[in-house]
Amino acid sequence: MQLKKIIGKESTGIYIGKFEILTIIWNNREPNFFAFGESRELRQVDKAYFATQIFGNNYKSIEAQLPLAIENYESTKDENGNQYFCFCPEGIIHGFDKNAKKILEWDADEVGQGHPIYDIAYQFPDFLWLAFPTGQTVTQVSISERKEIYRIGEYTWEDKYDPLCYPESLHVKGKFVYIPNMGNNKLFRLDSETKELELIETFEERLWQYEETDFGKFILTETGVYEIEK
Repeated sequence: MQLKKIIGKESTGIYIGKFEILTIIWNNREPNFFAFGESRELRQVDKAYFATQIFGNNYKSIEAQLPLAIENYESTKDENGNQYFCFCPEGIIHGFDKNAKKILEWDADEVGQGHPIYDIAYQFPDFLWLAFPTGQTVTQVSISERKEIYRIGEYTWEDKYDPLCYPESLHVKGKFVYIPNMGNNKLFRLDSETKELELIETFEERLWQYEETDFGKFILTETGVYEIEK
């Protein structure tokens, strides 16, 4: 596996837009927004462009109902345009329909048994996957029932754990859930139907994020954003 560097270690996240990848670089607590597409040419954009690409044209209406600025949140969207947001260490999952009407406010702290939610990912038809890296656990919950359905891990307070070790984020593609682990540099793939957990790759440095798009596969590590090349 070969990696091609796109952005340096100042990047704090990968966000999938309509036609491109976006990222935020924080400078003295002020966000600076950037984007790149198939050309891989990085360019700076404003917040309106970033937020419209990620959250849609109603982002201002959603932001007005959130405690913090919208760029502070991890988010995920379902097939009907409903969006779900979480912020570490707030522990509350906020949901909005495609018209920016609030449809969910769930204090999910009890799910993680005291561990904060770092990432959130939707899976058809009624599930959210939650990442609890300090608990060495990822969890599948039912949106309608507001309860845990399945998990990998035991919400431990141990510093090292197996197989997951600080699972920082999640990427869902169909029945598969990709789980990057900062603690052991491993990328796992879970088949949510068979519950088989497969090791995809062990990287040479800390792994924070994995994303697949129509124009490439990308990871975020401690030294930046990389494209995975064949």
